[in-house]
Amino acid sequence: MKSQTLTGVLGGTGFALVLLTLWQGLLVLPPARFFTAPNAQRLFYLHVPSGIMAYLAFILVVAGSAWWLWKRDQRGDRLARCAAELGVVFGAMSLASGTFWMRAEWGPDIVMRFFSDMRLATTLAMWLLLVAYIVWRRQPDSEAVRRGAAIVGMLGVISVPLSYLSSRFLRSDHPVIVGTDDQDALAPEMRLVLYAGLMGFLLLFIALLRTRLELEQMQEELLTARLEGMT
Repeated sequence: MKSQTLTGVLGGTGFALVLLTLWQGLLVLPPARFFTAPNAQRLFYLHVPSGIMAYLAFILVVAGSAWWLWKRDQRGDRLARCAAELGVVFGAMSLASGTFWMRAEWGPDIVMRFFSDMRLATTLAMWLLLVAYIVWRRQPDSEAVRRGAAIVGMLGVISVPLSYLSSRFLRSDHPVIVGTDDQDALAPEMRLVLYAGLMGFLLLFIALLRTRLELEQMQEELLTARLEGMT
């Protein structure tokens, strides 16, 4: 009961912060001055936090996969599976919002942008790896399936830093704001709303992950009890 209460508090607080962020970012705050599509720039407050949550999810997939490969611990496999599902959801949010923003900012040639811009290409590849992990892991459960899925999950060791750093060191028109001097172009209230959004998305991510892990554990316990009852 205490665990469920904590999850509810985290989820409720995170959801409230996300709603506050979207209200401020989409309706109240002015657009940042260095973008050519001011209205589309407002997607920034959804695009950035959801993208960071996708990175966090893949890092947990890597951690869970490494845990399972090292210890053959069911908890590692469970963590990787649940985190991958959240990564696909948050990654889809980031890609969708980024695509709408990109079309308004750079023009309608979206497909070629995904091939020519390294940030877009590597982020899409990272998301597809998460999808591949889930598809692989949904095969009938076996040691070989878990091992193969864990190997796919471990590719995040390369894909996450490659995606994050691609706009800094590879060919990309993707703006780099957080962690650079360009963040000074954001007014203080814009940074405050962005950080509130990051915190809200993080709390919501934690609540969803805790809920998904609990459901997965319950399902495994029910399956074990059913198998024991058959024997």
